[in-house]
Amino acid sequence: MRHIFLLVVALFALNHAMADEPFNGRVTRADGSGIKATVRVVGSDKYTRADGKGRFGLTNIKPDDTLQFIYKRDTLTIALEGRRSIEVEWLEEGDVYRAEESEELMNYGYGYVKRRESTDYTSGISGDRLRATGCSNLQDAIMICYSGLRYINGELCLLTQNSINGSSAVLILCDGMETRLELISIYDVKSVEIIKGSNMYGFRGVNGVILVTTMSGEDAVKRER
Repeated sequence: MRHIFLLVVALFALNHAMADEPFNGRVTRADGSGIKATVRVVGSDKYTRADGKGRFGLTNIKPDDTLQFIYKRDTLTIALEGRRSIEVEWLEEGDVYRAEESEELMNYGYGYVKRRESTDYTSGISGDRLRATGCSNLQDAIMICYSGLRYINGELCLLTQNSINGSSAVLILCDGMETRLELISIYDVKSVEIIKGSNMYGFRGVNGVILVTTMSGEDAVKRER
């Protein structure tokens, strides 16, 4: 009986660990130009839209999920078959395509995941305002500017969020990559956005998300557009 219980616990933990994984993709034409397609997960209400470069991001994607790409009157359906990211070259109208897993896209973290309308609440803080506090530590400056953050049992938490799976820690992303605030220089920060209860960032995003955009990261995004 004990072995069965441990197996159930392990499967539960694995399921939630997978739910935290971002899934990034890109859909382009044969000439490499991006397609602003709508990307839907077949059998669910989950969807997103690719940007001008054809890039998109999702979370909570299972290895056996199927994605549907919709652009104007054309539709393309692709089974993931275990892929952890997907690079799609839509060769012509209809269902002619090439698709493969991309290490580059997997390494980009949450960078392509777009915040959805379902987000409960957001609060933005500019880098200038953070530096005006006189703090050299980014975390201290954020806590001065935003009163809803507290350290609880050694974790940075939003006061209004419920504990999820024994932890209330917020998810911290810098230019799309998960990190810790003490690793970010306050002098590099362009802006900070605090999001309450965002399911767009997987299981851990339910506790809230702190999105840090650096000046170099902002410039990189502008160059890519």
